[in-house]
Amino acid sequence: MRNHSILLLAVLTGSLHAQDAAAPRVIGGFETQGSLTTGYRFSDVKGYRPKFQELVNLGEGFRMTDFSLFGHAQDGKNRFADEYSLTMSGIGGDPYTTSQFTLRKNRVYDLRANFRQSRYYWDQNDRALQPSGLNALTSNHDWATVRKLGSINLLVHATDKLRFNFEYYRNTRSGASFTTRTPDYFGSPSTWGTFARANPYYLFAPVDESANRATVGMDYSPKNWTLHYRFGYQSFMNSIDGQNLGSPSRSLNVDDRSTAAEILTSFSWKDYRELHTPVSEFSYTGKIIPRLETRGGYIFYRYSGPASLAMAFQGTARAPTGAYNVALTTKADVSEPNHVVDQGLTYKINDWWSTMLDYRYSRFTVDSSAEFNTTTTTGIVSGHAFNEWRISTHTADLNMAFTPASSLLIRAGMRYLNNDIRMLQDGIIDTGRTRNINTVWPIGSLYFQPNKVLTVRADVESVTNGTSYTRVTPHTDIGGRFVVRIRPTDKFYIEDSAVVRNRKLLDTDFRSTIRSNAFTATYELNEKLSGFAGFSYDSFFAANFVSFLRGTAPFTNLALRDQSISRVWTGGLRINPVKRLGLSVSGNYVRTTGVGEITGEKPIFGPMSFPYATGSAYYDFPRLGRLTVQLQRTYYIEQIVPGNNFSANLISILWTRSF
Repeated sequence: MRNHSILLLAVLTGSLHAQDAAAPRVIGGFETQGSLTTGYRFSDVKGYRPKFQELVNLGEGFRMTDFSLFGHAQDGKNRFADEYSLTMSGIGGDPYTTSQFTLRKNRVYDLRANFRQSRYYWDQNDRALQPSGLNALTSNHDWATVRKLGSINLLVHATDKLRFNFEYYRNTRSGASFTTRTPDYFGSPSTWGTFARANPYYLFAPVDESANRATVGMDYSPKNWTLHYRFGYQSFMNSIDGQNLGSPSRSLNVDDRSTAAEILTSFSWKDYRELHTPVSEFSYTGKIIPRLETRGGYIFYRYSGPASLAMAFQGTARAPTGAYNVALTTKADVSEPNHVVDQGLTYKINDWWSTMLDYRYSRFTVDSSAEFNTTTTTGIVSGHAFNEWRISTHTADLNMAFTPASSLLIRAGMRYLNNDIRMLQDGIIDTGRTRNINTVWPIGSLYFQPNKVLTVRADVESVTNGTSYTRVTPHTDIGGRFVVRIRPTDKFYIEDSAVVRNRKLLDTDFRSTIRSNAFTATYELNEKLSGFAGFSYDSFFAANFVSFLRGTAPFTNLALRDQSISRVWTGGLRINPVKRLGLSVSGNYVRTTGVGEITGEKPIFGPMSFPYATGSAYYDFPRLGRLTVQLQRTYYIEQIVPGNNFSANLISILWTRSF
């Protein structure tokens, strides 16, 4: 395939449907049906492949795109199960792989097993030429990781009102990661700070994470009440084993001449954390009297376990330090008890007026006790630190729902939020990180459907913080969302939604505005012809002033502005001109303009274009299967940093067989 600007129709616009459904086969007392879609994808990628992997990541080779198997027991012929199903997709290397298995017996048990795998890539081409000609202006944080999520759920019906459940979840993340780190350490002198700030080094840091959860629960439903309780065990493990990519290694800050002689010869970094907790979750709903309903719950976790950090680095620093050889070890014990209590009431004043009152209290505590030991060429430095975080949150909601007519629903309410954040260092309150924040949050919503043609939904809220915790925590946050849907006929409908939000924090001159609107029109003439078209507009603006500690003289009160406008055009068409033949085409074009600026520096982010055209053609061969040809064409263009640009042409030939 050539890399010209030829418009290829691309990817499927919807799920593949097999040829005429085959009659069920009886296997082991089950009427069984299914389908299998396999094929081969050809790909031609030009330009910066990591960006293609981040946005598309559809590789070349053999694929099993879809597999499904369903079975229903013949009446009275299977005592073990009434039905089962197995579905899988994306098998063979695609970025998203899923599978699900279910097995159930009506009013006896329900078994479900799920697995999902996702691949993530991020590499902003840190070596690309920058507009200013300077280096190290991008994040230099890259990764290629795989996340796997699996679960098994078993629900057993003891009686019509009593059920037991058994659940197991596992979540893992592993892969290559690249990051930056400065050679700083516990007990370093003040003169070391200037060297450390000017010398971030690029390190290889593969990650390995896993989380497990196993619970046993009960659901009981006496008259007008439902009770749920689960208890079990959770664990979390995180490990990073980092090192320098080469030796000798120079700082990323190569534009500073003083770093040329500050060479790193070795850097090892091992970070490990392991936490365990019991699980206790209780919730209930019930009716006290005919007009008064109640709900509530209590959740308890207590994470605890060890954490450790070991680093060793050698190299040459600026005067007066010169050559250095540092080894640091840190061992800590962490305890994190969490309590969450919920209580709510709903009182139905009359047939069209209901009042809801909800209260939540959460208590999040972190206690960390750590021992530090640093060995340098001048001796050994040891220390102990005990950190305590106490975060208490009270949330009270008062809402009223009015339904004066069957076509109109109005909700109005108020939320009060109190955050009490206390941080203690060795038993002494840290005033810089301790805050008591009160927030008032009026909320209103409307749903109006006077007829089948028109539907209107609207939500409005206003958040006012008494105290801001960070430089970008807004003092006021006012916004709303509006949706209008018009369906003049059963075959044609239009939907338009808009979002407006304004945020301000006058103390730091932080301002942020969001404007968004999305329009979609859909037309479904008949089984042979349908189409859709849409346009969305998103505008984001944020301004602030910031301070950077960089080198010996920190830069303060620099104006920072981030502004972007994104426009997305979408459209699609499905045609079945004759029996057994189907054609479909869809696409979207993303255009983002704007700029991120820091006073005194040229922008490194700016206009971007990302079109993606998709399409397919299929033909059903009687009793044999369906042949599908998929075509894809996409490219990505950045105007300021063209080193990230790529283009891709993809062709897939697929065969679907029903059985």
